[in-house]
Amino acid sequence: MAVAGALSLNWAATSQAQRTAPVPDWNLQALMATMHAVRSSTARFVETKYVHLLNQAQRSSGQLNYVAPNYLQKTTTEPQAARLTINGDQLTVEQQGQRTRQISLRDHAEAGALVECIRATLAGDLPALTRYFTTTLEGRADGWTLTLTPREARLRELVATIRIAGERNAVRDVQTLEADGDRTDMAVLPDPK
Repeated sequence: MAVAGALSLNWAATSQAQRTAPVPDWNLQALMATMHAVRSSTARFVETKYVHLLNQAQRSSGQLNYVAPNYLQKTTTEPQAARLTINGDQLTVEQQGQRTRQISLRDHAEAGALVECIRATLAGDLPALTRYFTTTLEGRADGWTLTLTPREARLRELVATIRIAGERNAVRDVQTLEADGDRTDMAVLPDPK
């Protein structure tokens, strides 16, 4: 699903102090509190899409930007320039050689729910996250995996699970498994700046 993969905005840019701060009781509430402390971040990404109708995986790369609580941007630089921007309830899609499209997430409930899983995770907004997904957190603060399963049947027709992995308040990987078996893996790398 293009929207799920495209919106898998994950940030690896945190200070060393943030990554090494002790977290006494690691659970979903502690993860959300840790994520909530991040007010903005920038990272690089490498995304690989495995589509069952294609013989080889499709790879793209670029930059991710997040500003709490509801601004996300994914700028693809390779293999072709594109930009997805979420600002509040508005999704803007810009692709090289095509006209810019704007989509209201309120008018597209499934896309809005998929956006919300990433946005709510990054913002540490547990009520928003659990509105659309059941959650399972495994691991410890220094290596965790949050598995999200859609609550609504219509959304489950699109996405089976979304797994977000990270350490402390840094997301390192997002895997989206679609209902039809296609998969998108996004590795999130610290911004070298």
